[in-house]
Amino acid sequence: MKINAERLLTPEFVEGKFCIEEKDGIITEIKKGFCEDAIDGTHFYVAPGFVDVHIHGFGGADISAGTEEALFKISEELAKTGTTDFLPTFVSLPFKELKKIVSSLTPSLKKAKGSSPFGFHIEGGFVNKKKCGAMNPNYFLEPSPALAEELVSAGKVKMFTVAPELPNALETISFLHKKNVFISIGHTETNFETAQNAFFKGANSITHLFNAMPHFHHRNTGLIGAAFSLPFYLQFIGDGVHTSKEVFKIMHLVKERLVLITDCTEAGGMPKGKYMLGDYEIFTDGISARLENGTLAGSVLTMDRGVRNLIRFGGFSLEEAVRAAAKTPADSVGEEKLGRIKEGAFANFAFLDDNLEVKMTISKGRVIYDGR
Repeated sequence: MKINAERLLTPEFVEGKFCIEEKDGIITEIKKGFCEDAIDGTHFYVAPGFVDVHIHGFGGADISAGTEEALFKISEELAKTGTTDFLPTFVSLPFKELKKIVSSLTPSLKKAKGSSPFGFHIEGGFVNKKKCGAMNPNYFLEPSPALAEELVSAGKVKMFTVAPELPNALETISFLHKKNVFISIGHTETNFETAQNAFFKGANSITHLFNAMPHFHHRNTGLIGAAFSLPFYLQFIGDGVHTSKEVFKIMHLVKERLVLITDCTEAGGMPKGKYMLGDYEIFTDGISARLENGTLAGSVLTMDRGVRNLIRFGGFSLEEAVRAAAKTPADSVGEEKLGRIKEGAFANFAFLDDNLEVKMTISKGRVIYDGR
């Protein structure tokens, strides 16, 4: 495959005449001038494919249903949003069921034909019942290296959300880090000191910053204080619902560490109505997803809309917003071939028009969505 482009976001913004060449899913060369027999990307911004490290579902499918059909449906529908890679994220489930699903779906990861699921993010499990959000606390577990080992051995667990204040949590974080699993702190009542200890044990991210954690206080800064004083990657739900729109401007201050996530549910991309998140019914009005009592339950956000929101509400440049949706999420989980346009990286692209709407998505050299 070859692509001609005039406006590249590598994610650095570069203008000129370029030909991107691909072989076996890898970018082999980026050269000046146009190529013959190439896909015409000259009318678009050619950005790296977006990377969503925290997403529960989309298009009427919930990964916690545990079926290959759900995984493939999410993969297929996400292609329309410019997302080329994602971590299917589990809410709380009974331990044996979660272990079984991780095991049974791991071989299916490479079979998905749309956006590529490259591992699992386990959000529900080793978290605090006092900050359960829209997850069933009856399935929460006391952290332990032994239970973590069972899940990691079952399949491709890439990320784990942990509340570090729980008994044995710091030992479990250290264990997971040694197993090359990325740890995010979330659904927690941790204080600053414990969050700092978790960072030194290997935790490198914070799950949906500001949500499901104590408020910031100037004499008791907690996890939010740790987020701004330690070099954590900061997952941020950019829908303008989980935080006020003014918070986007605060996030611009830490743009180098900002990881745009959707936290999307099966209600994403669907009409208003009733859907599922794990074993809970959720309801969407097209703007948010909530439990019947009004509690926010994930979102209906897409990565492309999140990019537009960062620009609209936070004053991000296009380059900065794309970086938060592509390179920084990839970096937060050690994926150096994702989220960037350079020789040796995966040939993953999102073509954006002048309104920053997705018109084409390419994954490892394959066109997985064409809306031109």
